[in-house]
Amino acid sequence: MADRPGPVLVTGANSGFGLASVLRFAGRGWDTWGTVRSKAKAKVLTDAAKAAGVGDRVHAVVLDVSDHDAVVAAWPKMPPFYGVVNNAGYSALGAVEEVSAAEAKRNLDVNLVAPAVVSSCALPAMRERGSGRIVMVSSIAGLAAVLPLNAWYHASKFGLEALSDVLRMEVAQFGVKVSVIEPGFFKTEIETKAKADAQEREAVDDSPYRKAYHRMQVTAGAVAAVAPPPGLVARTIVSAVESSRPLKRYLVGADALALAATNPLLPRAITDPLLRRLANLG
Repeated sequence: MADRPGPVLVTGANSGFGLASVLRFAGRGWDTWGTVRSKAKAKVLTDAAKAAGVGDRVHAVVLDVSDHDAVVAAWPKMPPFYGVVNNAGYSALGAVEEVSAAEAKRNLDVNLVAPAVVSSCALPAMRERGSGRIVMVSSIAGLAAVLPLNAWYHASKFGLEALSDVLRMEVAQFGVKVSVIEPGFFKTEIETKAKADAQEREAVDDSPYRKAYHRMQVTAGAVAAVAPPPGLVARTIVSAVESSRPLKRYLVGADALALAATNPLLPRAITDPLLRRLANLG
């Protein structure tokens, strides 16, 4: 195994793309750090690393990346990372009318502001080294607003795309490269949370969106049953860090490729009614 230029950090490392990426990085010889939000999730990560035979190269850090002051305070204890993968994210599922300002801000803090804060903390060491990789895990939802009841998820991922483009230009002079990963639907915990959130919101008797929440539960269950495992996304993330000439964007998954190709061609006069019907929005 070739020498690695430095350690890597993956946020949201206890499940889904984050866990798969940590295990792949460590399996390929990288000293790998992963943030999680609790000691219980830290144990999930370290147990998985031991089971994969890479326990000595995986370090769990209990840190809520949406607590931006805590991230800044914790950073002096971190090593000088060569690669940072901003993976932590979730969707504040609900109709725009029914998602509170506090819920919306929390979603933006995790999905959009946290990647900026983590990247900002990592950049001084990358500048000093004269090289580095920052990988933003976005979504096909960052390119096309096609998921009713997920407006804040879309907003955060659209914002992450823009933030990444600006950051890429700012840090290129220091030898730091920024890549965006845009997966379609894969088997992660996000569909499980979506199903639970939709069930909770459907239980509100006076919600005008109850039928749509019920449809979301059915859809989330169907996606969970057929979605591929996260390994392909993890391989793409690792490739973006290891490549000497990483791409600016990586579309991952047949559905992501299809949507990216067709979305600019289909007028909203066609897609809006179709998506409303699929979401049972009248």
